[in-house]
Amino acid sequence: MTNNSIIVYENKNIYSCKEECNSCNYQDGDNLCCVNYCKPDYFRELKQYCLLENQNCGLDYSAKDNCISINKYTGIIQLKDGTYLEILPKLSGNTIGDSRKIFENLVLASKNLTREYKHNKDVVSQTKKNKHIVEILISVFCDDLCEILKKGLKKAYIRKSENLSKYKGKLNFAEHIKHNLTNQSRFFVNYSELCLDIAENKILKTACLYLVKQTKSDNNKKILRRFLVELDDVSVSTNLEKDLQEVNINRLNSYYESPLFYAEFFLRKQVFFPKKGRSKLPALLFPLEKMFEDYIESILKSANISYNQQYSRHYLLKNNLFQTKMDFVIFKDNKAIILDAKWKELDSTSDKFDVAQADLYQLFAYSELIKNKETEVEEVEIMLLYPESNKFKEVTKWEYFNNTPISIVPINVVEKDNNSLLIKALEKTLLNMQQ
Repeated sequence: MTNNSIIVYENKNIYSCKEECNSCNYQDGDNLCCVNYCKPDYFRELKQYCLLENQNCGLDYSAKDNCISINKYTGIIQLKDGTYLEILPKLSGNTIGDSRKIFENLVLASKNLTREYKHNKDVVSQTKKNKHIVEILISVFCDDLCEILKKGLKKAYIRKSENLSKYKGKLNFAEHIKHNLTNQSRFFVNYSELCLDIAENKILKTACLYLVKQTKSDNNKKILRRFLVELDDVSVSTNLEKDLQEVNINRLNSYYESPLFYAEFFLRKQVFFPKKGRSKLPALLFPLEKMFEDYIESILKSANISYNQQYSRHYLLKNNLFQTKMDFVIFKDNKAIILDAKWKELDSTSDKFDVAQADLYQLFAYSELIKNKETEVEEVEIMLLYPESNKFKEVTKWEYFNNTPISIVPINVVEKDNNSLLIKALEKTLLNMQQ
C-alpha cells in the first residue's frame, strides 16, 4: 500500500499548491504546512471529480475562489497514481492522530454505514492514532470477516449437471443417451449441491487476496489469511459486476452486507459514493452528521438509556403537513427530553456559542409539539449535542422565554468511554423526573 496521502480537514477548503511545491505528500507528524493543499495535478483530478459527479459527491468546486469545499463528509478518495486524499474530521486542539481516532470511532459506531461493533477493549486500546484511514477501513473489513467466521459462512444450493458414476438428483435423459449409450455404469444427472462457491464468498475471497498484499497490519494479515483458508474451495471472482448482481442478502445472512460493502469499494475502480454516477476516482465518503447521530445512539445504548430515535409522530401543520423528525426523544413519566445532535464546532467564548438560531427555533417547535400532542407530557427539556473541542468543554444551560430549559452538551468523540458530561446530565434529569 502506498504511504503517500494528502491530509485535508472537512471544515476547510482544498486549494492547489504552486507548481514548484513538492511537499504535499503527508509524512507522519503534525507539523504540516500543506494541510488542505495539493499538487496542481491532484487538484485538477479532484476538480474533475466534482464536475463529473455534479452536486452529489460530497465535494463542491467553486470557480470564483478556485477551491473545493467539503460538505461535512469524511473518508478517502484515491487519486490516479495511488495517492490517498484523507478527509478527516477536524476539531480545535486535535492532532492528525486525534482526527483519525475520531474517524475510527464514528465509523465503528455507525450502524447505518457498517454495523455496530463489539470489540475487545484491549485490542481497541492498542489502536495507533497515526493509522491511515484506508488501514482503518481494512481493519473494519477484517472485523466483519471475524463476525462471519463466528456466525458461519454462507452456503447455497447450486444446480449442477454432471456425468457421474453414482446416481443422484434427476436423470437428464437427453444428455444421458448422448454420453452413456454404451456405458451403463454412468449417469448424466441434474442435481443441487449445498456449497460455499457462491457469489458472496467469491467477492470476499477476491478482496482478501488483494488486501493481504496491501495491508501493513500484522493482525489484519492474520485475519485475512485465516479467512482465505476457510474459503480454500471457493473460486475467485472473475466478473465482479455479475457476482454483485447475484448477491442475495436477507435477515438470515445480514452480517454479510457490511463486508461486501467494503469488498466492493476495494475491488471496483469507480466512485462508491454516491450510488449514482461514474467517476475515475474510487472514493468512500461518510456523512458526518449521520455518523455523529449514530455515535450518540451508541453512547445511549452503552448507558442502558431507553430512547426513541427519529421520532416522527407529529406534524407541524394540520392535515398532516410538514412532518417533524426528532433525532432522539426520551420519555419518563410525565416528562420528555429532546436530544438533537449537530456536527459543528462551538466556541464558548462567544455569547451565543455559534449555535445556529434556526436550530433553536426548530427545537422550540419540537418542544411545543410534544407538550401539546403528547397528553401525558407536562414538562419538556432540550439537549443540543455538539462535539467537544478546546473551545467547548463544559455543559451550558439556557432557557427559552417560556422557561423551557435547554442544555448545550459537549460530546467527546476522541474517547468514547469519556462522555460523563452527557450521562450525568441525562441521569440528573431522569432522577428529577422520578421525584
